[in-house]
Amino acid sequence: MANFFRRKPAVPAADKTPTQAEAPKPRRRDFHELKPDPDKIGISGSVPFVRLPDPTTLFADRAARLTEAAPGHPLEAYLRFVAEVARAQDAIQAKVALPPPPDGADLALRSEHGMPPLSRHSLEADTGFDDSLLALLDALDLSTAPEASAAARESLRAASREDRLDLALQVFEGALPVDRIAECVFVSAALQVRLAEQAVRLDTKALKPVADGVCPCCGGAPVASVVVGWTPADKARYLSCSLCGTYWNHVRIRCTACGSGEGISYYGLDEVSKDVQVETCTTCHSYIKHLHQHRAPTLDPVADDIASYGLDLKIAEEGFRRAGLNLLFVI
Repeated sequence: MANFFRRKPAVPAADKTPTQAEAPKPRRRDFHELKPDPDKIGISGSVPFVRLPDPTTLFADRAARLTEAAPGHPLEAYLRFVAEVARAQDAIQAKVALPPPPDGADLALRSEHGMPPLSRHSLEADTGFDDSLLALLDALDLSTAPEASAAARESLRAASREDRLDLALQVFEGALPVDRIAECVFVSAALQVRLAEQAVRLDTKALKPVADGVCPCCGGAPVASVVVGWTPADKARYLSCSLCGTYWNHVRIRCTACGSGEGISYYGLDEVSKDVQVETCTTCHSYIKHLHQHRAPTLDPVADDIASYGLDLKIAEEGFRRAGLNLLFVI
């Protein structure tokens, strides 16, 4: 049975009044809730607004994390499947030439109107996307994968170039067709490679906030919230893009979906790593995974979102809906 417990905010020593010994209160054994303590958010000074992805290591590191998490896990077969997808992503990155970056005038116009520099028009202009998708399909070893995965691969191979692009545009805009979810996994994987390779060429100084829960590079939704441990942003909070893999800074104790700073709580499961939690918002009743990467540097937003599926099941029972998006694990 799932084992949860609750922790209240620390009370400053100056506020404590000596009292006689109190009888210990019974410990709630079924739920773990951490209320935010604004005085202990661990941020000092300024931090970079964004950290662009590094395609040369992103997918290899993700594959390693998925492989590490798989043995004995209830979702072992799926974790191994996604590890193979990440391995194929790493194999094809940088093999297909990228289109030229958007010209300066276009970037300035998009910035002026609060729009991210990478858009569906960037994808439509990327003649190499289809080559990357086909290369990914060829690189995949699906010998141990479910038949549905092999069937999805063959369906994509048989589709026209225009149909594959149309499906990619739907995925890019977050409108995944239910009847083609299996195909969407492979299309999403190719998109992640292409967009990561384009995002890394952007000028970080020119990137600006777009909206709550919107990637400033490509407009994608976050897959998870991450408390990072790298200099100079130690213990700062970032959101990780589900499409291009960019990290962008987001205020702690603030909902990533509606922007509210009220009713924010954190929950965890004993059966899941103490470094992986969910952040909930009672204003909009949404939640997102919250990873403490500063304590466990190998945590990966995509991999550990899948590996912590038990948290999704439990928090859904409490009436919260998922705000994050994992394109390799659509639930």
